[in-house]
Amino acid sequence: FLFNTLNMIACTAKLEKAKTTERMIASMSNLFRYNLKTSEQIVPLEQELKVVEDYMYLQQMRFGSRIGYECRIDVDARRVMVPAFTLQPVVENAIIHGLSRKEQGGRVFLRADTGLGMDEETLEELVTALKNSHTAKVGIGLGNIYQRIQTMYQNGGLRIYSKKGRGTVIQMTIPQEEI
Repeated sequence: FLFNTLNMIACTAKLEKAKTTERMIASMSNLFRYNLKTSEQIVPLEQELKVVEDYMYLQQMRFGSRIGYECRIDVDARRVMVPAFTLQPVVENAIIHGLSRKEQGGRVFLRADTGLGMDEETLEELVTALKNSHTAKVGIGLGNIYQRIQTMYQNGGLRIYSKKGRGTVIQMTIPQEEI
């Protein structure tokens, strides 16, 4: 019902030549569909990138020119496999905890953001909370991603680097030979 209704609204927007509204509805529908219908634990990177693209489109509609988005991929995204639901929560954290708090906004890269960054004490608390599964301090999304990578991959990992006033980098290591 939800998908059919969103599809009907998107078709109406198309008939009314409301292209922006049509794309916003399509992006939201894609996000719902992915979240509700994806049952695989591991998916092609291409799929995760599409989710991030839809999510970022909606955020750019919300924040306007304050938020930019860039994605640089140097691998075959159709063949590289990653845990499902890993990229969008990290991008969402970048917006919520970094860019939305900056008056001038900033840019989101797949691996890095130009948000506010964290001081060394906050970064250390975050890393400790990740390692000790304190989801209240790291948030359910990031804590969940960290735990899944640790569980699924012997040589996998999630690292956070940050410099107050400069930005934050979240690096996920997902070994392809273990998939």
